[in-house]
Amino acid sequence: MTFYDYRQQNPDQPLSEQLRDYACDDWQQAVRHPFTEALGDDRLDDAVYARYLVQDYAFIDTLVNLVARTIANAPAMPPKTVLAGFLAALTSDENTYFLRSFEALGLSEERYLNPELHPVSQAIIDTLKASEQSYETAIICLCVAEWSYLSWSQTQAEKPRGSRFYLQEWVDIHVLPEFEQFVAWLRGQVDSFADRDSETLEQLAELFCAMARLEHQFFSASLDPASVTTEEVPRVSV
Repeated sequence: MTFYDYRQQNPDQPLSEQLRDYACDDWQQAVRHPFTEALGDDRLDDAVYARYLVQDYAFIDTLVNLVARTIANAPAMPPKTVLAGFLAALTSDENTYFLRSFEALGLSEERYLNPELHPVSQAIIDTLKASEQSYETAIICLCVAEWSYLSWSQTQAEKPRGSRFYLQEWVDIHVLPEFEQFVAWLRGQVDSFADRDSETLEQLAELFCAMARLEHQFFSASLDPASVTTEEVPRVSV
């Protein structure tokens, strides 16, 4: 089924919900993954979480550049202001969390500043870089990444608190009211793209689906790097 056909069958949904439900299988695997369940249960092995965190930190520079470029491409001052606030959080509180966690996990700078990237990690970086070319594609990537993290974190936040700060705080920072508001804003931006032509919407839907798949593949690769092969990693032409 094309995304156009899906929209015809679900005309009353906002575009963000249409995209999420169109990517339903990959979305559900991303927000209900064994990795995040183990994280929320405080039973995730430190070696596994260290592998995840090192690979995730490799995205920070790319993500910062993406947000900066999106601020430049934003159509007006209000979205520039919202994105600038998110950029400030990325380069301050979130970066500090990574550094504190690396220290607690006993990881050297060499380990987290020069990691060997898993194919999934490289694909995410490549997709984020490619999405810089337009405001719409950048917002789609940001929406999938941040909305999926809000979704699984809300589920895990309902569980009893664990003893390891680096697991607990990773959930906590993704359920802060400010983060919830940012995700709601991203969804609103996506909804505003509903008047784009059919070809553009198909491309945005393809990007949304690919990002959702990469999100759950990243969790799988963190649990077992051999579980996701290069051939399985989606490649999107943005």
